Amino acid sequence: MRRRVFLVCGLCLASFGPYARAQGAGDLPRVAILSPDSATAGSDRLAAFLGTLRELGYVDGRNIRLDMHFAENRLDRLPALAAELVKARPAAIYTYTTAGAFAAAGATTSIPIVVGPASEQTMEQLAGNLAKPVANVTGFAVGVESQEEKCLDLLKQAAPDLSRIGVLLNPDNRIWHDTPIGLKVATEQLGSVLIRVESRGAVDIDRTLSHYTNGTVDGLLLVDDSTLAGDSSVRARVIEFAREHHLPSVSSYSTYARDGGLLSLGTDMGSIFRSAAEYVHRIIHGARPSELPVQRPTKFELVINLKTAKALGLTIPPSILARADEVIE
Repeated sequence: MRRRVFLVCGLCLASFGPYARAQGAGDLPRVAILSPDSATAGSDRLAAFLGTLRELGYVDGRNIRLDMHFAENRLDRLPALAAELVKARPAAIYTYTTAGAFAAAGATTSIPIVVGPASEQTMEQLAGNLAKPVANVTGFAVGVESQEEKCLDLLKQAAPDLSRIGVLLNPDNRIWHDTPIGLKVATEQLGSVLIRVESRGAVDIDRTLSHYTNGTVDGLLLVDDSTLAGDSSVRARVIEFAREHHLPSVSSYSTYARDGGLLSLGTDMGSIFRSAAEYVHRIIHGARPSELPVQRPTKFELVINLKTAKALGLTIPPSILARADEVIE
C-alpha cells in the first residue's frame, strides 16, 4: 500500500551539497521509506523520523521527495514494495525492523539504506562491520534476545510464582525462529518454562489468544515486533487478555506499561528514529554508509504500572521500583 507524506515546514535548505550538484537544480532528492506497519500505526512510529526531517528544513515537494510504502503488517509484501521504491532511484532508503532491513538490502546493493532499528545480528550481517559498514547498509541495532531476557527477569522478580510464561511472537519474523530456544539460559536461571505462542498480528490475535484461556500459561512476554507490540490494536488486545485472565505481563515495547501492561523495558525508539533522520540527512549531503557507524541504543526505559500490579494482587519489589524511569500509580 502506498502513501505520500507531506511535511509542512516554513524552512528550506539552500542546497543539498554534493547530491544537489549531481542531480541538477530541477531534480529533488528522493527519500524512500519502507514501513512494515499499517499506514495508521506506521505514521505514529515514524512521527519522530518525519519530525526531525522537518526540523532539518525538509519540505516534501519543495526540496525533497518522500516516497512511503506500507506493508500493512504483511511482512511477505516487503520485498515487492522495496523493489518498487528502488525503481525511482532514491538518494536513500529508510526502513526499520529485521524484515524491512532484509527486504531493502535484497532490492539494492548500491542505494544507501538506513535501518533504524533492527536486531544486532541483522545489522552485523547486512553492514558487515558495525564500526565501518562495508556494504550499503547502516543504521541502528538492538540486542533482541538480551532485551527479552531482561524483560523475563523483571517479570519473574515481580511475580516469582510464575511457572509457564507464554512468549508471544510472529513466526514469519526470522529473528524469532529459534525462540524460545535462544532464551534457554534465561529460562534455566528463572526456573520457568517458556511456551512459544505464535501470532501474525491483527489477522489472528483473537484466535491465538483463545487457545490460552485454560491456564496453559500464567504469564506473558510480548516481544517488540511491528505486527504485534508495534500494532496499537494488537497491543491493546494482549493487555486486555492479560487483565481478563489475571496474567502478569511484560514487553520490550516501550509504551506497553503505559498502555496498561504490568511492565515494560524498552529502547527509546524516538531517539533512534530522530538519529535515523539525521543519518539520511547526512547521506543526502554526500556521506557514504561506510562513514556512518551502526549505533547501539544507550537509553532504555523501565516503566511499571502499579495500577495493574494492584489489580493482579502483586507487590512490586522496591529494588525494581528504584530502577524505574516511570511509575504509573
